[in-house]
Amino acid sequence: MSRVKKYFALSFVICLAGVCGVACSQEQSMAGKSEVEKIETKSPEVKTAPAAEVQEKAVEKAEAKSIEAQAEIDNNHPPIEPGFSCVDCHEIKLDANTTATQNWLYAETPGKEANEGVMPEDVFLKEVRKVIGGIKIESKTFVLGTSMNNRPLTTTAEFTLDPEKMMLYGFHEQGTEKLEHIKKNPYVSMNYHVEFNSFDVFLCCQILGRAELIDGENPEYEQLMINLLPYEDGARVPKDATPEQREEHLKKFRQGVKRGFYISKITIDRLTMINMEFVKEGHRRVQRWERKK
Repeated sequence: MSRVKKYFALSFVICLAGVCGVACSQEQSMAGKSEVEKIETKSPEVKTAPAAEVQEKAVEKAEAKSIEAQAEIDNNHPPIEPGFSCVDCHEIKLDANTTATQNWLYAETPGKEANEGVMPEDVFLKEVRKVIGGIKIESKTFVLGTSMNNRPLTTTAEFTLDPEKMMLYGFHEQGTEKLEHIKKNPYVSMNYHVEFNSFDVFLCCQILGRAELIDGENPEYEQLMINLLPYEDGARVPKDATPEQREEHLKKFRQGVKRGFYISKITIDRLTMINMEFVKEGHRRVQRWERKK
């Protein structure tokens, strides 16, 4: 065989090996890919549906079940969009094994049998009113936690408790970040506590709830201001004003703020209080109230 023929024969073998190698590599690669990825790599002639559509259908078929707090993602989990977390799709279950609070509330602890020392609901609600109750100037300042796009925010704001309905009301200027959070995600976390230097005087109130924003067009708006919220100082009523003049100033102020302020109504779903004074009365230091569904 001439050198030219040998050269072309060798070139053909090399090309054939290269093609086979690429085909084998692609086949192995396809075997390790998901159905969505396989569709994306097929030629246009054999593509049966857009990859995004297949992915969407796959996600629709997957039911987001409740999971334990310590659950981990496995290889069978559907693709996760950037920025999403477990809580966006799943209910996260907490039990006595995942939160110490459950032990403090109900389990056997030093000096207490299981479920011993739990306050009756009416007794505990009296304690709640004593700690965070009061209207107008007796309103309390809370740390308010909100969240949007998995980014939390904490701010401070005054709130007034309606003890009969177990709801909190606040007064807020429009355009603030926390209100934008609430518009997108109504679930909030709140905390009220007194300053302490030792555990002998520890007092803390933790709240989980749902927030609703009430604007000035709502008939409830002005009545909440009159009956609950401490707005009078902002009206700057002259000290020498007659009762009629005072009422006129307050009325004008209420009408004026409707355009620039929201009232928040927070439905308390769960309230947990830690108070060392409870121990002196034979109760557990941690007590909890939950709204009945």
